[in-house]
Amino acid sequence: MLLSRRDVLRFAGIFPLAALFGCTTQDPAEESETDLTVGASHTPHALILNGPVRELLEAEGYHLDVIEYEGYDEPNSALAEGELDATFYEHRPFLDEWNGANGANLESLCAVHYEPMGIYSQELTSMGQVEKGATVAIPADPANRARALLLLEQERLITLSDDAGTQAVPANIVENRRDITLTEVPAEELSEQLSEVDLVVMPGNIAMENGHSPSDALAAEPLSSLLSDVYENLLVVRAGEGEKPKLQALAQALTSQEVHDYIEQSFGGNVVPVFQPPEPTPEGE
Repeated sequence: MLLSRRDVLRFAGIFPLAALFGCTTQDPAEESETDLTVGASHTPHALILNGPVRELLEAEGYHLDVIEYEGYDEPNSALAEGELDATFYEHRPFLDEWNGANGANLESLCAVHYEPMGIYSQELTSMGQVEKGATVAIPADPANRARALLLLEQERLITLSDDAGTQAVPANIVENRRDITLTEVPAEELSEQLSEVDLVVMPGNIAMENGHSPSDALAAEPLSSLLSDVYENLLVVRAGEGEKPKLQALAQALTSQEVHDYIEQSFGGNVVPVFQPPEPTPEGE
């Protein structure tokens, strides 16, 4: 039966429209206490979640749904809007910048791993081959852009002002020894620039997703640097929700011995755990 607009308006006074058309809306109070939906980039985050984390959560009675994203803004937007329970893909400077730019209040629940950023080239085999006037592609997002500039400074291609730090922008360059030209590109598109420029500075996860690794890089962040603390990857949730049992279970799974071993065995040193798993409980306790 087709309803006219008049019929719809008449029935709306008797029945809610959602009921009339067989639609229902979920009451926030009915949120599942055992279902977890997490947004992540594919490598290594979704691999970790779909591997040992899923097994650990299922053993505790939780169901995990992992949604993979290519871009860097979409997961946090989905989390802030209530479409996700958590995200797992970003480091602290990116989270802080995203919160500030979007008037949001997402927060870290735990730190899991670090992925060293590297400098890659399709033609060059060493940093010593970088010629005057070289072109360099770096991430466009502010947090990773600053990180790329710090790595270029580490390799003595540029010098930044003393106050630049993790907020560095190209305007902070006070010396450009080889007169390099910088091009800012969305992080997920950086690998495509290898055929277009002399050097590409890529975050570790973007490099791995495109078949590269720090072992292929002309230069990379040292694992023992202070940057490994600054850029450790986080499990992120909405402010005030971190004590939910299902999110606590997720955090415990991500910082477990099983995940620590999985990271060390699966990524050839390109992903480094930054947490110490809990000591096993002695038998009988």
